[in-house]
Amino acid sequence: MRPDESQILLWNKHLKDFRRIYSRFLINHYDMDWKYKDCIAKRVIDYYATTPPVMEQIVHTQAVASYTRLIATMEGLEQQQVDLLETAAWLHDIGCPNARIRYGNSRPLYQQSEGQKLVSEWLRDETDLTNDEKGWLAQVVGHHHERPAALKWHFEPLYDADLIVNIWEGYYAMEKAESQYKKLICTESGKHFFDTFFVENKNQDER
Repeated sequence: MRPDESQILLWNKHLKDFRRIYSRFLINHYDMDWKYKDCIAKRVIDYYATTPPVMEQIVHTQAVASYTRLIATMEGLEQQQVDLLETAAWLHDIGCPNARIRYGNSRPLYQQSEGQKLVSEWLRDETDLTNDEKGWLAQVVGHHHERPAALKWHFEPLYDADLIVNIWEGYYAMEKAESQYKKLICTESGKHFFDTFFVENKNQDER
């Protein structure tokens, strides 16, 4: 089930500590060789830190980014594509705050539309990405809930990671995971994690 109001309030209560720890990290690593994806990840975290529910958004995005990178690596993709997919994962839900303001909710159609526009704006002056890569990232964010788009634009690891995390967080019914959602997974690595989380654990619980 989705986090209730008390959980969200608790997460927001710890935001001050999170900001303090994160600021200390930046101070201690100011001279690190940042990749473009690290800079974008920081910008996403800073953006979410100003738009409730703060920790829910940050934790979800971190989880999707981590599983996207892991699935892409396990699928044997080149490092450049792994980095682009991880960047797309960090960006995938940034349309949610604007969607909630404009439409009163962050349903996929609204968040994707708002996110695609925001990605194009954010990446306009990014010098470490080509125009084709910027366009690809905008398309991915604008269609990240759509399986046919994942197959067309080759962001299957992100699609799988987001679906898995959404089921785990309760946005989709977990009891329907094996019967309805497993067939949507695109990659063999995604199927591995899906089975680990939702099939093998279910079978152990039923014993």
